[in-house]
Order: sequence, then C-alpha cells, then structure tokens
Amino acid sequence: MSSETFGQALRRIRTNRGLSLRGVGDLVNYSRQYIHDIETERRKPLPDLAEALDRALQTDGYLAHLASDKIEVPDSNGLPSLAADMWRRSDAESLAARLTSEKPTPDNALRLAHQWLVTDPPQHFELSAGRHIGDDLVEKVEQRIHQIRLMDDHIGGLDTHAVVTAELAATATLVREAAFPERVGKRLLAAVGELCQIGGWIAADAGRHEEARRLYLAGARAAHAAGDLPGGASNLSSLAYQIANTGNPHEAVLLARSAYRGAERIATPGTRALLLERVAWAHARADEAGAAERALGQVDEAFAETRTDPEPIWIYWLSPEEIEIMAGRVWTELHRPLRAVPVLEHAIASYGDDIPRETSMYLTWLAESLIHGGEIDRAAAVASQAVRLARQAHSTRATERIQTIRRVLEPHRQQELVRAFLEELREGP
Repeated sequence: MSSETFGQALRRIRTNRGLSLRGVGDLVNYSRQYIHDIETERRKPLPDLAEALDRALQTDGYLAHLASDKIEVPDSNGLPSLAADMWRRSDAESLAARLTSEKPTPDNALRLAHQWLVTDPPQHFELSAGRHIGDDLVEKVEQRIHQIRLMDDHIGGLDTHAVVTAELAATATLVREAAFPERVGKRLLAAVGELCQIGGWIAADAGRHEEARRLYLAGARAAHAAGDLPGGASNLSSLAYQIANTGNPHEAVLLARSAYRGAERIATPGTRALLLERVAWAHARADEAGAAERALGQVDEAFAETRTDPEPIWIYWLSPEEIEIMAGRVWTELHRPLRAVPVLEHAIASYGDDIPRETSMYLTWLAESLIHGGEIDRAAAVASQAVRLARQAHSTRATERIQTIRRVLEPHRQQELVRAFLEELREGP
C-alpha cells in the first residue's frame, strides 16, 4: 500500500500541474471547498469522485487505488470500522438497519451518506438469494428513500449524488429481475418514481441538469406505470421548476400547469399546494405577475385544508414558512421588494444554520429584493451571511445564487459593506 494518502497525492499532482483548487473542482464538477476538504483530509474521497479525478488528471488509476485501499466507517455511535473486503451479509443487514433508524441531523448527515455508500442495500441480497419479493422488502426500500430525503435536508447534492444513484440502480434492478405479485410491483415502481424525483433534485443541486431532466422524465413514467398520479405529477412539476430556472419559462408554465391538472382531482391538499407553488414560480419567471399572484392564492387555499387530510410522506417539508419563502421569491422575481422583503424576513427568522443550503439560498433572495429596493448596505450584509452558510452546503445551486448576487452588487463596490462581501467571496464558497 502506498505511504502517500489520497489528500497528499491529490495536492502533489494538482500543484505539479499548476492547477488551483477551483480549477480541479471545475474539472469534476465539485466545489473548491470540497476539493480543499479532501486534500486536508477533513473528508474521505467518495468512489465516484476518486474515479472522476483519476480520469480528469490522467493518473492511470492511482487515485482510485488510494481511495479504495480501505473504506472506513466512522466509529461514532458504536459503528465499527470495516474494510471493504470483509463484508458479510450480516454486516450489511446490520448497518443498513442502523442507517434507517438513525435520523439525519446537521452533525451526522454526511457520515450517514458515506456509510450508505459502503453498505450493500437489501435489494442486492434479495436478488442474490433468489427470493420472491414481498411487502416487507418494499417497506425497507420506502424507509431508505425517506432517509435519503432527510439526508438531503442537511447536505448538498455534491455529497448525496452517489447515494441516491446507487439506491436507484439497486431498486430498478429489483424491478427488472425479481419475482413479485402485481401489488408489490406497483409499490416498487412507485418507489422508483420517488427515487427519480429525489435523484433529479439532487442532480440539479449538483449542477447536473441534463441528468436531472432524464431522471424526472423516467420518474414520471415509473409513477404512471404504478398508478401513482401524484408521484408522476411531482416529477413533472420538479422538471417544470428546473426548466423555469434554466430554460424557457413559458414552457415551464405549460408543464407546471399540466402536472397540476393531471393530479388535481385525486391529489391531497398538501400535494396540490406543492404543485401550485411550481406553477406560481414558473409564471413569475415568465414575468406574468397576475397569474403568479393567483397561483399563490391557490397555494394558500389548498394548504389550509391540510389540517384534516393525511399527506404523502414526500411533502413532509412543506410548511407555512416554506410557503412564505416561495411567495417572497415570487415577489422578488417580479421586482416587488415592498411585498417580498417582509415576507422573506419573517420566514427566514425561523431557519437556522443547521440547514445551510436552504438558509443560504433564502438569504440570497432577501438580498436580491433589498437590492431592488435600493438598500445596498443591508443587501451586502445579508449576502455575506449567505456566503458563510454556502461554504457548508456543497451545493451548486447555492453557489450559483451567490454569484448572481455578486454580479448585481459588483457595481456598488465603493460601499464598505459591499467590499466586505466581495472580500468574503474570495475565500469561497
């Protein structure tokens, strides 16, 4: 085994080739801060990153070899360190059970994501044992899906992309190759649809927009095959949200409204509220203020009905504060700072540093609205706070939002707080 660690090797190779941290990060679609954390060994290199660096830096498998010599699981909470060549079925089942029983928090979410990658999912063992699949395994899959959602609350798409990709591949293989009754098959297809939606969201968060589009469309088809119209609509409305942000907003309006109409009659109130939020956002991006305002009113009406109806688990995060945030974002997009600023300030007050990606991005919307209102100093102070949180997020979306604010504030660099914001940016995110 080489005496050189992965971080030492990466720093040596990068320096010898005259590359900056940001330059290496751009080669593999990771942030400068993430590459820095790998080099300083604050983070373990994930297998997909090691392979990507190998290809980008043309190191003939050396970096991948260093990363794969031993994959360790941190031993906090009594979990053992395990060598990659010592897996037994009992090891995998035990650790998999622990992964779904331990709720992700800001302190453990990244560790859980790393552990997930070295744990064979139960889908693999059921196939290798040649078993017929029943409801008990589907319940395990559904638990794992929700655990990935909870991880995504605390860590960005650059950290969770490999996790959801592996889970989707395992579940899709199960659908193709296992034996099961029709009811189980429909539940598995619905699970694939949900994983595609989560995977699309995470891919977009990591800046992989074409992959996200492909996953959303696949998820809509899987949900449709399962008879899960709300799940299909969720995938299509997520795609509409992405198109609104990166493509033609008028196309996004059509897709978002179609997704809502397709599920309107059978969707729960919370699901309708979520789908209508994407409608409102698409209209705002298309600069259709009246339609956006009407959609926001419909969101409030639908959400008011959620007090009595059970809701699908995948909209657990939709809250009054999240609805306020979307309203504030819509008014920011429409250049209505008098409406946007108080709504955003009220909602952001309930968020903390334990969800850095969301809080950072929400602060950028507040900063943008303050700029529209001519309050440059306040905007710069808020933007500096967003930068500090974005460093923890490992999210391409958060980084892109920071850069949007930078471009708008740059002409005001003669002001002290703007200069402080620009100086803060020189350190990352």
